[in-house]
Amino acid sequence: MCNHWLGAGDRYYITSIKLWWLFTAHLYYPFIYSDKIIDPVLIPRQLYLTVFILIVGLIICYWIYTKKLIPDFSFLKLSLPLLLVVFILITLISFSQSIAITESIYVLSKLTIELLFFIITTYLIIQNKLSVNSLIKAIVIFGFLSVIIAVYQMFSNENFLDNIESITSSFANKNLLSSVLFLTLPFIVRGIFLSKQWKITSIILLSIILVLFLLVQTKAVIVAFFLSFVIFSVFIIQRNNIKSKIIFTILFLSISFIISVFVFQNRQYFSYLTNIHTAYTRLNIWDNSIQMAKENLIVGVGAGNWQIQFPKYGLNKFDIVEIKNGLTTFQRPHNDFLWVFCETGIIGIATYVLIFLVALFYLIQLFKRAKTLEEEIGYSVFFAGVVGYMFIAFVDFPLERIEHQLLLYVLFSIVTARFYNISKTSKKTIAKLPLIIILFFIPTVFSFVVSVKRYSGEYHVQKMYNYHHQANWNQMIREVDKAPNVFYSMDPMSAPIKWYRGVALFSLGNINEAKTSFEQAYAIHPYNIHVLNNLASCYESQGDHQKAKEFYLKALSISPQFEETLLNLSAVYFNLNEYEKAFETIDVLNPYAQNPESYQVYLPVILNSWIELLLSKQTDATIIKKIRDIKNSKERTMEYYKASKNNLVTFKEYLLKY
Repeated sequence: MCNHWLGAGDRYYITSIKLWWLFTAHLYYPFIYSDKIIDPVLIPRQLYLTVFILIVGLIICYWIYTKKLIPDFSFLKLSLPLLLVVFILITLISFSQSIAITESIYVLSKLTIELLFFIITTYLIIQNKLSVNSLIKAIVIFGFLSVIIAVYQMFSNENFLDNIESITSSFANKNLLSSVLFLTLPFIVRGIFLSKQWKITSIILLSIILVLFLLVQTKAVIVAFFLSFVIFSVFIIQRNNIKSKIIFTILFLSISFIISVFVFQNRQYFSYLTNIHTAYTRLNIWDNSIQMAKENLIVGVGAGNWQIQFPKYGLNKFDIVEIKNGLTTFQRPHNDFLWVFCETGIIGIATYVLIFLVALFYLIQLFKRAKTLEEEIGYSVFFAGVVGYMFIAFVDFPLERIEHQLLLYVLFSIVTARFYNISKTSKKTIAKLPLIIILFFIPTVFSFVVSVKRYSGEYHVQKMYNYHHQANWNQMIREVDKAPNVFYSMDPMSAPIKWYRGVALFSLGNINEAKTSFEQAYAIHPYNIHVLNNLASCYESQGDHQKAKEFYLKALSISPQFEETLLNLSAVYFNLNEYEKAFETIDVLNPYAQNPESYQVYLPVILNSWIELLLSKQTDATIIKKIRDIKNSKERTMEYYKASKNNLVTFKEYLLKY
């Protein structure tokens, strides 16, 4: 077995050359895209990976059958592969707490196919059927294609600095673009040590990516890059003399200072770097997540179910009206570690953290055994890359994205294969071909079926959105009925598909069937304030005021300033002749920020009844006459009410004193 950092070099079989061409499938991920579904890349890329694994798996099984490969999977006894398997088992155990089992199944399908990719890649490297050089080249080209798309988007937009969000390449948003490019950096740095052509290509690509980091302004990635650079520098300069260390430190600090001054002087173009509002929002998300983790410490809330449990811990702490009104929802906490903690419990997060710590341990051991500067740079840049990834994962969600995980798993495969080569014993673990076939194809078929079904569901939901916007309720119902299946019950905005059916039926006046659909949606997402609000409205339409009040109050316990529910609950109290409560409820709303149609209809009626109740308690004839004069004019009533709001006094006090 070759002990060189780059693996087997040119000493691998003709069949491995064919395999290298197959592994160029990595190159095409930036082009895997479908505008027929809501998230154009997530499901298509999982489906693409699944087909890729199926093809490679068939080749491996054939090679094992024809004795061209030894079915030695003893590397799976190493800590890193074992931890990855354990993490999947813990994820499976978390299903016991899942409300939306479809989301848990989806997460499991992604994790298993990614694990299979790691196993196959590691196995082929160890067996000298796949060289590390080949993987490095594939990822360099992957990075180059991603950059080309991003640069094209920049030059297609004359004022792209004012519209940074549009620079996404093919990765859904600018932050995911930045983080995926960050993950290519360790491989690009390694590409510098290949042939002259690859060296030039890698240097050019590295320069463009660093400029893109500054232009796209993803704070997490910029911090991760500087953190990784410092760590990489510590590894490299520790074996140099004092003079080299001082020069390197001065150079690094000087470059950092120049960049900082440039950004500060041109801060009007770097608002994304200086804006801290998103940080406050993220801290509030984390606060809810920490509460969730504490309440579900052992097993978690179930894989994929963070998005369901999140509203339970309150939306009123957010200062964004769209969040309080349920128009902006969260599908993940922008912190992979918290995400894993919430969904799989304390054992899950411990296992997940250990995966990274073990990978770092492997790299330290490999670095200590390095014999050349080239090897030292290779291991140190990988170490820095893993630490940088961990930082990004602490403030973002690369765990969700297929392409991010594949780049990380390629790195893990190289490290695991190299560590195996220096630590393995002579004892082999030979697997039987039937067992290999089962272990390869069960996860592959599972991922394929889940991906296809979710693609189908999302395809019909996308069409449903269009009919929803057109208020074409009958056609909307037809699409909704085609969307749900055993692997798909919620859209990417965390709304149950059945909720949309209820909305369409309610709009058509079919209250009974609408209520049934909302009840089905409630079973899937009991903390969605729109589901609660609409279900309550069905009860109210059927005259069940008490049941309506119960569900409206549930919605307000999650978001006390949810405007639609406050209006609806005030109407319920009014219908129950509880005029004091009706007024107290609608009085929470800001009269200058409401839906004019509903608010302007409800408020005068409720004010009129409330004023009548106030008059019944008065004895002073002058005050009674004054208030009656106000009450007899709708315009004056509204003027007084808005004036009380402007003067920050209660409406009662304003009527009596002014």
